[in-house]
Amino acid sequence: MSTKADPALQEAEFFRALGPERLEAVLQHLSGTTFARGKVLYFVGAPAEYLWCVKHGEVRLYKSSSNGRITSLEVLGPGEIFGAVSALALDDYPVSAEGVTEGAAWCLPRVHFQRLLDDDPTLTRELLDIITRRLHDAHERVRSFAHDPAPTRLAQALLRASRDGQASVTRRDLAESAGTTVETAIRVLRGFQRDGIVQGSVGKIEVIDQAALERVAGL
Repeated sequence: MSTKADPALQEAEFFRALGPERLEAVLQHLSGTTFARGKVLYFVGAPAEYLWCVKHGEVRLYKSSSNGRITSLEVLGPGEIFGAVSALALDDYPVSAEGVTEGAAWCLPRVHFQRLLDDDPTLTRELLDIITRRLHDAHERVRSFAHDPAPTRLAQALLRASRDGQASVTRRDLAESAGTTVETAIRVLRGFQRDGIVQGSVGKIEVIDQAALERVAGL
């Protein structure tokens, strides 16, 4: 694999901090995998063998409750890493990961990831910056779940899932991300459509009025 062949890797989280020479050395240990929509990359409790990075497409991290209810924790796009905390400090993945769309991901074995951190403490700071930002976002979602009405939470979830005004999500995806029921998500999205904020088709929602959606989201 060549850095010239995959320029996106040079701009990806964590990997962009390596620099050309170290990145070139890492490439010999890096592998890739493709995924389809709904394909599970790993389940919660599986051995944490890799640091992952989305090459293209989208991946969601989620967790299931004992009664089978699924909560989406994050939706990640190109250049975003996942599995970092597990590969760094845990033996097993604490959440599951699956494709939201078709796509591909890079995988760096845990042993090589940890060796990079041991060799250069500045990479640990880079990783902590990423984890801190994700933790802040997670705290905001927990606060929103506790205090915000369903339309606000669904608007926030839709904005998180939107890329260039398009969100490749189902009503169920949005409900799980917003911590509500599918029925509520359908009702709220119909209201958004009546107000000219979004328009939807199967598995895809287009944001028509970004400013209005942001107002509903409380931004």
